[in-house]
Amino acid sequence: MPDDHLILRPLYRGDPTSLGPYRLLGRIGAGGMGRVYLANRNGTEGLYAVKTLLVEGLTTDGDRVRFAREVKMARRAAGLRTARVFDADPQAPLPWLATEYVAAPSLGDLVARCGTAHPAAIARIVADCATALEELHSTGVIHRDLKPHNILLTSQGIRLIDFGISHASDLTRTRVTLGTVAYIAPEQARGEPATAACDIWALGATLCTLAAGHPPYPDTGDPVRLLALVSRAAVDLRDLPAPLRPLAAACLAPDAADRPTPAELRVLAERGTAHRSSRTDAAEPPDSWIALISDYENEGEELRDQHAPDPPAPGHERTQRIAGLTPEGWKAAGSLISNLTMLIVLGAAGLLTLITVVAVIVIALSP
Repeated sequence: MPDDHLILRPLYRGDPTSLGPYRLLGRIGAGGMGRVYLANRNGTEGLYAVKTLLVEGLTTDGDRVRFAREVKMARRAAGLRTARVFDADPQAPLPWLATEYVAAPSLGDLVARCGTAHPAAIARIVADCATALEELHSTGVIHRDLKPHNILLTSQGIRLIDFGISHASDLTRTRVTLGTVAYIAPEQARGEPATAACDIWALGATLCTLAAGHPPYPDTGDPVRLLALVSRAAVDLRDLPAPLRPLAAACLAPDAADRPTPAELRVLAERGTAHRSSRTDAAEPPDSWIALISDYENEGEELRDQHAPDPPAPGHERTQRIAGLTPEGWKAAGSLISNLTMLIVLGAAGLLTLITVVAVIVIALSP
């Protein structure tokens, strides 16, 4: 494994050391809207991803409402392709959300470190993401912030994370990054309500990054200019491999009504509309991607072992109690009850014998 950590970064001077019952071990992600820490919790095994809300100055009621909305969406979206929510406190001085920790690189990490993938592999990822969106939308949840860094790729498939607190009304805030703007739908950029079709657009823009190494826009370096391009749906697909252009164009239709549903998009990708190849392994991630995924999983296991709860000290093993008593206590109680029962039986027998003797004597002395 590489000498440097893939997952964990040290806490900064201004970072908290704990949030609620979670002890923060280091940073694992940061962006314009939030910061994510790796954490553990006393008395429990496993690791957690704890996300905080980043704000300029004091946390406002509006910030808390948006964060609480993200928590609600994340809880509703729990499934095989999302990270499970364990705990949250939107009213804390620094609002936080604790979810299942998944030791895997994001699609953004994979492209940045290893380059792009084969078109057939990209088509398979798009199909998997479409399935995830179909499940997500069936719960009434819209992701709103789908992008390469919010899609993890494990050895078992993709996982969606970070149900974004960035909405169209937030786009004027200075903390919004180019990365977020480059994947939002034109209607979001124009301040219109987000719909399920916005997630399809974001998946199309993500497809472009996986195939060309960048979103479907020129590198403006300016969020305002980029926002103008996005609002006009001024995409450029010339850098895409030809087999992927029809699939990307379907997702990036300017009119939301013209975009496929997740189910329709999955069918398009699975049919090989994006690409047909004679290579049997073409739909698999590149070897470099597979190696990086393995590195993440190995480091995740090392971190879990390193931060596992200490075993009880000898002579102080934790004993399971039932109704307040240990197994030994219940055994002693059983013995006591047996002894009392025996005494009662013997006492009753003795009393009956005494009554019988007295009765015999009285009968014998009677005239």
